[in-house]
Amino acid sequence: QAGLPGITLDGSQALSTLMDTLRREKDEDEIACHRKAQQITDHTFSHICGYIRPGVTETDIAREIGVTLTALGSDDKNFNFIVASGPNSSLPHGFATNRLVRKGDFVTMDFGAVYGGYLADMTRTVAVGSVSDEQRRVYETVKEAQKRAFDKIRPGSICREVDAAARDYIYQQGYEGCFSHGLGHSVGVEVHENPRFNEICTDRLIPGIVITVEPGIYLKKRFGVRIEDMIVVRENGFENLTKSPKDLIIL
Repeated sequence: QAGLPGITLDGSQALSTLMDTLRREKDEDEIACHRKAQQITDHTFSHICGYIRPGVTETDIAREIGVTLTALGSDDKNFNFIVASGPNSSLPHGFATNRLVRKGDFVTMDFGAVYGGYLADMTRTVAVGSVSDEQRRVYETVKEAQKRAFDKIRPGSICREVDAAARDYIYQQGYEGCFSHGLGHSVGVEVHENPRFNEICTDRLIPGIVITVEPGIYLKKRFGVRIEDMIVVRENGFENLTKSPKDLIIL
């Protein structure tokens, strides 16, 4: 300001708000980068399912995910993914530790490739060896909650109403208070962009928005489940870029 006499500088958030608005709607070239990033992510998930077994650590799994993503063409060199097993899977945003995976564990993995500067974001929860009836019920509840959110997604849908479709179902099944984050967030050149599926966002969806749908249930100090897909809002609904299976996998 001192160096530019006669010039007024706008210190408001007006330009940031404009950029945020422009970044919401991805064109087909941007979506192609997201699609390629997700393809790398899907292939990595297929590989890691053959790697997980009792005795490996969460850190081992995270490292293998990172190496595989890079080998398959991901731009990103940051291997700071969420890998959480057993009781650690009850922490929605926990990071990999040296805990050994054990038979009967759920293992939740939240990760994604980067291609052309655009990100993928996916979460899958798999079981090791066996599951209890309760574990299976929680898993199927999360899977159904995601389906109910999908049923609400189309241009014009209000973000918080999509969130409510999944959240209300989870709470109705007896897990009120166990879904502690928003249903999803837009993805672009950053992993968390706007708009978002949560309890307060009143934005309406428009075609070209790339956004995640990631319901979860977290039972404190016991186990948790999250399933996350990345979609593109289209004129007639949405396109799911995530192809990894969602039926419960027991390794």
